[in-house]
Amino acid sequence: MSLFKTKKEEMQASSAKQGAVSFFLGEKEYAVDIGSVREVIYGKKISPLPGAPDYFEGLIDLRGTVIPVIHLGKRLHGTQERGVQQGHSVSGHILIVEIDHKKVGFIVDRVEDVVVIEKNSVQSAQNLIELPLPVIEGVFRYKDRLILLLYLERLFTEAVRNLITEAAQQQGG
Repeated sequence: MSLFKTKKEEMQASSAKQGAVSFFLGEKEYAVDIGSVREVIYGKKISPLPGAPDYFEGLIDLRGTVIPVIHLGKRLHGTQERGVQQGHSVSGHILIVEIDHKKVGFIVDRVEDVVVIEKNSVQSAQNLIELPLPVIEGVFRYKDRLILLLYLERLFTEAVRNLITEAAQQQGG
């Protein structure tokens, strides 16, 4: 049995616990709810989408399904680091998540861990971090690390949601 499934089952056994997948963007560690993560892939070739915003890297073909890919560092912080050159493979990991019944890939520097956290241990980050979008659900301690928990649904403005939908429709998805 995989670590992913074991942690997910452990989290489901207690409603006071929450599973998360942690990853790094530069030196910062983030996490997303394990329920939205479908898989992690590495080294896929990305096809650019002309006219898309800078953080929208393009599209990948994952076993016959076309998935839009967003550079999470650029989306959160506007950083240019580790951008993908047109038609080249990603040097980091792509976290495949499902949001609003649509699969989206997020480029991250590296996936770190699958963690189980106590829901009451997640502290609000509202007064700690100021971002243009309220994307930080909270912060929690895991082992000796502080990890920022992202609220995926808040990462997308209506324009980004429309772009993802259009990309999926153009590719027959």
